[in-house]
Formats: sequence, C-alpha cells, structure tokens
Amino acid sequence: MREVAETAKVHFGTASCVLNGARGSTRVSPATRQRILDSAQKLGYVPNRIAQQLRTRRSKVIGLLVGGLENLFFARMVSVCSEELERRGYDVILVMRRADQPEDLHLLEALISRQIDGMLVWSETNTEIRERLRWGDMTTTVLMGYPLEYRDSFAADAPEGVRMALDHLLEVGCRRIGYFAPEVGLHRTGDERYVTYKEWVADHNLPELVYSFDGPTYNLQLSRVRAELLATEPDRPDGIFCMNDMVAMGAMSGLMRKGLIVPHDMAVVGFDDLPMSAELEVPLTSVHFPIQEICMRAIDVLLQRINESQSTIDHGPLFNERVKMKLQVRDSSMK
Repeated sequence: MREVAETAKVHFGTASCVLNGARGSTRVSPATRQRILDSAQKLGYVPNRIAQQLRTRRSKVIGLLVGGLENLFFARMVSVCSEELERRGYDVILVMRRADQPEDLHLLEALISRQIDGMLVWSETNTEIRERLRWGDMTTTVLMGYPLEYRDSFAADAPEGVRMALDHLLEVGCRRIGYFAPEVGLHRTGDERYVTYKEWVADHNLPELVYSFDGPTYNLQLSRVRAELLATEPDRPDGIFCMNDMVAMGAMSGLMRKGLIVPHDMAVVGFDDLPMSAELEVPLTSVHFPIQEICMRAIDVLLQRINESQSTIDHGPLFNERVKMKLQVRDSSMK
C-alpha cells in the first residue's frame, strides 16, 4: 500500500482510506480516488481481508439471507442491499432459501460460522430462525419482512396493504372477491396476506373464495394454468387479490387466454408492485411494497449495532417498525 501511495503521490492514510475504507467516502476527491485505484491496479495491489480482520476484529462482511432469486421481489431486494452495503464498504455473502426448503435454520447457522460482522435476514413466516434470533449472539442481526419484538425488525404494514387492495375491489363494484395464491402461501404460519383476507371478507359479509395451486410463489406457468381453469367456472369471482405480482401476472395471462377481459370480466390486483407490473399490456394494479425504505432502514440499524458491539456504547432500544404501503391503481382493476 505504501508503494500505491507513492505512485499516486498521496499520503499513506489517503490510500488506505480509498482501498480499505468506505468505498462511497467523500473525504477524497474523485480525481484523487481514481489515481489511487489506477496505481493499485498497475501494481497489482489487493487488500488482504484476513489481515484486516485480525487487526480490526471486523470482517467487513454482511450476511444476507433471502428467498430464491427466481422471485423478482428478492432479486430486487438483493440488488438494493448489496449496492448500499458495497457503498458503505462491506462485502456481502448471499444465502437463498430454495422453494422446496421448509426449514432454513441451517442457512442461518452457515452464515454465523463465517465470522461475519452482521446479518440481514428476510423472514415472513414463523420458522426455526425466529427462535434462533432470541440467542444473545444475534444482536447484530436485523430481521426484514416481519415485526419481531425481541430483535430489530422492519416490515411493511402488510395487513393495511391487503385491506386497501380489497377495499378498492369493493369500490369498483366487485362482490365476489377471491384470494389467488399457491398452496404454500395458505398453510405457512404467519402469512399476513391470507389471514387479513379471511378477516376482511368476514367483516364485510362476503363469501370466502380461495383459489390455489401447487407450486412455488413465483411460477407464472402454474398460476396461468390455474387461472385458465378458474375462467371456465360458472360461479367465478368478479375480482381476485393475488398473493404477489408474479402470481397476478400468471393469472392475467390465463384469464385472457380463455377470452376474458381484464378488468371487465374479472379485476386483478397484485401485491409487491414490481417495476415491470406497470409495463404490462394491461398494467397491473398492485400494493406497493416499500422495499427500498425497508432495506435502507435495516442497513442503517445493522451498522449501528455493529459499531455498538465494537465499542463501549450501550445497546440502544430495539427498532420494530412498520412501513406504510400504498395502492398503485392501474388498468387491471378499473372496471
């Protein structure tokens, strides 16, 4: 590194700041930063992470546990988290749940064994991970997706989001409102979407209409096939609320293949508001999930906990926040 500093004609500390510190730091001008990086490349310098960890007792690595990237929701989450963590000088170890993986404790334990600085964990449902997060060594872990009173957590206000979607379908004239989801989304403990749907139809004295299919939560083909069957039923619903946007896209495709007009024959509402949802031939109405805000807040608090663990600073009060959702109304539900 001293050779890099000499070649770039900067102080050793400046070179260290650029090569080992926060990559988004504004303490060094862009021109100087680039000169240092060019010198490092010319000399073949690569920071020794193991040596840094021994010296600082930090790995500068964060574990990220999410669902499979076949689901575009999680692909977006990984993109947001990894970009922000890299900007703050951290590397990311990514661990993903498989669709056929009912339990995920071994994934959490795999991250813990890597001696990382902290973890961001996505969990919507009650699995063994929840109990493991009670342990004293989990103070530098932040849960995303579900409120947890004994650990820092950030979640969307999913129940309110579901109610907004169902209220909207009622307002546009739907009276037979169904819930469209894969079987796995109906039976896992803690899924607030299905629970809220059942409570809402009961409160409004409407029939509970559930349309499900076998398969993961992101398979458009299986969703489409189930929707094609639904389109032929004589007592089909006049509106459906789908577990997520991927399911809703498959459902719309199936309905239209059978000659139904969305939304006139059946209104469709999704959940997540993926970027592509607004670009469909029939733009999809969807509950916007504040993924950017949740990820940023989770990262802020995680880095705060890491700093507390490396100093004499007392552990501050837990953060258990619900982030508001909003309904993005588009053509798929406007009868």
